Amino acid sequence: MSTAVTITAPSVKHILLDSLVVMKIVKHVDSELHAGISEVSGDACAGVLTGLVFLEDSRLEITNCFPTVRNEPVIDDDANTPQAAQQYEEQKQQEMLDMLRKFRTMNIDYEIVGFYQSHQFGAGFSHDLVESMFDYQAMGPENVVLIYDPIKTRQGQLSIRAWRLSTAALDLASKNDWRPELVKSAGLTYQNMFEELPIIIKSSYLNNVLMSELALSKSYSSDKYSTRHFDLGSKKSLEKSVRAMMANVDELNKSIQSLTKYTIDKQRHDNMVFSLTQKRQQENESRLARGDPPLPMDDIKRIKAPQLQTRNGLLDELLASFDTNALADFSKTVTSENITKLFIAEAVAEEKVVGTKDRTLSSVSSTR
Repeated sequence: MSTAVTITAPSVKHILLDSLVVMKIVKHVDSELHAGISEVSGDACAGVLTGLVFLEDSRLEITNCFPTVRNEPVIDDDANTPQAAQQYEEQKQQEMLDMLRKFRTMNIDYEIVGFYQSHQFGAGFSHDLVESMFDYQAMGPENVVLIYDPIKTRQGQLSIRAWRLSTAALDLASKNDWRPELVKSAGLTYQNMFEELPIIIKSSYLNNVLMSELALSKSYSSDKYSTRHFDLGSKKSLEKSVRAMMANVDELNKSIQSLTKYTIDKQRHDNMVFSLTQKRQQENESRLARGDPPLPMDDIKRIKAPQLQTRNGLLDELLASFDTNALADFSKTVTSENITKLFIAEAVAEEKVVGTKDRTLSSVSSTR
């Protein structure tokens, strides 16, 4: 991350997402799934978003996108591993520039306005993702990231959410310093680290007419009472989300222990420095009274302060908390929907049983 970056507050308040972008993202994830490149969740699918920024309307319009090259594994025994990685990055950048040049030739919006990634359950916020978000927002303050949830989409609900780093998080990311003191002074928590923007999906007029005709057609109306809407089908996804939540909670518990130890050591260090400073000041006052030169304070200032025993300060803890919150929201939504479906299915089953009994009684009475 660069340290010489001017933080500019974004002015975009909502996003107008073209339906073409939605179809491309869904097709990208599903194609890698069916090709066996990715797992069931469709992780690691990413791409670049292009569009336009309308400052007068505080609107970001995303009109097109294209996938980026997947990272290839590097062999550890290769002697030219750094050179190979650098060559791969250069090739990746060249392919991106070529695609943008083709967009420009075809008179398509070629201005980069962010990127998209697919993550199961809408989570997956990592240190690499924060670095990518910082790089894009440093390039343009209006840039965003779209997080696509393939699992929820395959369950019948399209899930695409737009995020960006808050101004306080951008400031800390520019310094690449996530010490507890700086995070506390910035008032940063996992709740205000990211900002979510509302998304409006834009469709063409012909598409709207087609959807209206499908809604009014007899085949659609006869199928809307189908029992497939009562299918739960979320046991595996709910189990995975709970397991991921448990892993995040375990990491948070370890981080809390490290933070507690750091707080105790920091308080002990501050008390020791304060007592030594007071003692040195009293000694200097006595030396000045005797006409002797005062002693310097450099040796006290050079006392090494304790360090938080984590890789990236509080960044990993903030991301784990945000991931846990996203997983909890997914579990809450799925559970509430399943409970509603169970109650509806129970009511429908009771109604069918009552109707069957009435028909049986009527047939018996008619035979008599």
